[in-house]
Amino acid sequence: MLSSLPVYDADVFGPIHSLPTFTSEAENENSIRFILRVIGIITVVNLALVLLMKYLFNAPGKAAWKASYQVTNLLTNATLGLYGIHVHLNLDSNESLENKIHGYPQMKSFALGQMGYQLWAIPVGILCVEETALMLVHHVAVICVASTSAFLTAGFRYYNPYFYGVIEISSVPLSVMNSFKNNKDWIIRYPQAYSLVRFIFSASFLIFRVILWTPFYIDYLVTACMFAYSGGTIVMRSIMSVFIAASLLLTFLQYFWATKIVSAVVKGRPSRPEKKGN
Repeated sequence: MLSSLPVYDADVFGPIHSLPTFTSEAENENSIRFILRVIGIITVVNLALVLLMKYLFNAPGKAAWKASYQVTNLLTNATLGLYGIHVHLNLDSNESLENKIHGYPQMKSFALGQMGYQLWAIPVGILCVEETALMLVHHVAVICVASTSAFLTAGFRYYNPYFYGVIEISSVPLSVMNSFKNNKDWIIRYPQAYSLVRFIFSASFLIFRVILWTPFYIDYLVTACMFAYSGGTIVMRSIMSVFIAASLLLTFLQYFWATKIVSAVVKGRPSRPEKKGN
């Protein structure tokens, strides 16, 4: 837990503003290759799962894509979430402003992994699984914030394990819950399991994306605003403004979804869906 809000210090921000806006060309090329590898790996896993659903479980085309999409999301989010928790727990909560802003280059992999994942999810979501417009907006916003961590010298990578890792642990039960929703008969056959999954998802979302997110995000937001608007080039300020706006949008979406979750909990368990014929 972060103890107090950061305080502006010209002696810290001045030298950082004098650094190049972007990381080196060689670093950027390596980052792009990393992103492409992530897209390739997730695509191969997803296609293998599609074939598995079709030929082992006899799922029709659309159902096979939806099922494989959820399993791919589960595997990816579990990897990001568990690794993020491991790394985040070993961070120094009293880290210096300087290191928070342009240190921790090894944490870039979280942003690159998220970019690859979201770039995969957008076309698959549109073409194969009928992803909602709100989720597509979420994917684009994540790419915006992650690209800053990936390609700017001042990438605020100290925050990467939590923003791009830890919070994804709540998406693991979400994938299971969505699988239930895609197979209504599961809800009828296993109502207690469905209720348990809904509870785990609701609790993990509120804990990781609201309760713990809020103080950590405020620390980031204050630091990012002080850095963005205390100097530097117009290009840097413009990019940081987009970065900050996208992060505010993501935070708003999380609070919006949190209100829906709380509302559903207050109203109680939804009625069991009627069983439809084949």
